[in-house]
Amino acid sequence: MDLSFFRLIPNLTIMAPKNFRELEEMLDFSVNLNKPVVIRYPRGGEDEYKIQKQEKLQLGKAEVLKEGKNLTIIAIGNQVAKACKIAQSIENEQKGVSVEVINARFLKPIDKETIKKSIEKTKNVITIEDGTIVNGLSTAVQEIILQEKLKSVEIKSYAYPDEYIRSWKSRRIRKII
Repeated sequence: MDLSFFRLIPNLTIMAPKNFRELEEMLDFSVNLNKPVVIRYPRGGEDEYKIQKQEKLQLGKAEVLKEGKNLTIIAIGNQVAKACKIAQSIENEQKGVSVEVINARFLKPIDKETIKKSIEKTKNVITIEDGTIVNGLSTAVQEIILQEKLKSVEIKSYAYPDEYIRSWKSRRIRKII
């Protein structure tokens, strides 16, 4: 619930790194930002899937890890590696389908332009986050779709439900439609 909770606070920058290398960059970046920052530390180590691409961090700028034309997957934090694996799996199973993968990096400020451009191109979007469905990445992306009046967009969100989860061992990201 941390990302969702902090998203309510005005003028707060919220970041979540895809891996430890990006975490180091975010720590350095936050020291020089001169404003309040929240960085969600990746819990439990890195995924075995190694993401080689690493664009320079810019305030509120997402990172397009893979270009695509049929589906956009937007993920944040430790779910970015999972998004890359899912994209690869979809492309292997469905010949001719290409998936764009976006590392949001910032929940706030969110990169409206990059996300809008991708959704306008694909018309299909999946969000994946390690947080609650309420007021997280999914909500931020849905706000962009509404504010920018994007038409005929299909969106599916994968996040934790709007309820208390008893322990970290019992947590499972569920499909929310």
